[in-house]
Formats: sequence, structure tokens, C-alpha cells
Amino acid sequence: MNYVSKLALRWLAVVTFAMPIAAQAAPIELFVPFAGAGSMQITGDTGSWRGNIVQESFPAVPAPLSLVSAVDFQIDANAKSLLGTFEFTRMTDMSSIFGQVSGSFFDLDTLTAGGQFSIDYTILGGSGAFADSTGFGLSFVDFDASLNRFSEAGALLINLPELATVPEPATLVLVGAALFGIVRQQRKVGVKSA
Repeated sequence: MNYVSKLALRWLAVVTFAMPIAAQAAPIELFVPFAGAGSMQITGDTGSWRGNIVQESFPAVPAPLSLVSAVDFQIDANAKSLLGTFEFTRMTDMSSIFGQVSGSFFDLDTLTAGGQFSIDYTILGGSGAFADSTGFGLSFVDFDASLNRFSEAGALLINLPELATVPEPATLVLVGAALFGIVRQQRKVGVKSA
């Protein structure tokens, strides 16, 4: 094998080992148990609430999520259910997740006199740090009709897509130094054999 062929094989080996470093892909899955509260308005067959949800700190979370919640829904009195949309926004960077919300209740008076009902969240997308996210969630809502206040407790599972990470500058320096070393070593070997 001549000098050029050996050099080409070594370059191929370096590129093969460098590619996983340069384009790492890792799916991210966030499990967010939360508690929230806010105000709810019911008018005829429509309703909405505005409030916040805060990630529970168990297990220990160094920087728990704190999101502003906005939910709008239609009420189906016959089916004792509600269906609508939601958006949760992180105020620090305005990243958000959004999707559909559906719920059910046993007694129609739950939304007029107060009571508890369950909510299912279906995450259909997001923006910023939550771009293209998917997932789901479940929550139990306690509604106090006399104060138009609610509280909820539940959990979200947020799936972020596989993100190709950009190599760190230090990684690029190490790969460059390795390539330089291989080329230099090849030149020394080529000179000795000539």
C-alpha cells in the first residue's frame, strides 16, 4: 500500500470516530409532576381558566419548571365533558407547549356549583425550548364556584424531539489536533521510508 492510500485510510478512520462526536442525537423526556392554581370563568357552555403550574420538587429538581397556564374550553352538558385548547408558557424565555385539553365530570353542577373533575392534556407542539414537543398529561381539578378559583394537581410527560447537538469548540480542537498529529506522523514515516 502506498503512502497516499495509508493516509486516506487513516483519515477515513478519524472521520468515522469523529462523526458521532460531531452529531450527537439524544431524545429528551421530561416528567413533570405539578401543582397549580388560578381563576376560572364559566359562561353558558364555554369556560376558561388562567393560572400557573409549578413542577413539584420530588424527586429533587435543580430548576423546577414554572409555567403560566391558559385553558379555553367548550362544555358538552349531555356528555358531561369539556373539550378545548391549552398553552403553558415559561415566562423566563417565553417557551411554550400547547395542545388539546379534554375533561369529564360526573355531575353537571360541578362547573356551576363547584367540585372536582379530571383533565387530560395532549401536547401537540411547542415553541422555543419546547419546539416540536409532544406528550400527554393528567390532572385533577378542584373548582370553587363561589370564588371562581381552581386548584389542580397532576403530571405531564413532555417528549422533545431528537436534537442534533453542535460540537463544542473543545471537541473541534481535539479532533483538529488529532488530525494534525496523524498527518505529521505520516510525513515522518514517509520521510524515513524514502
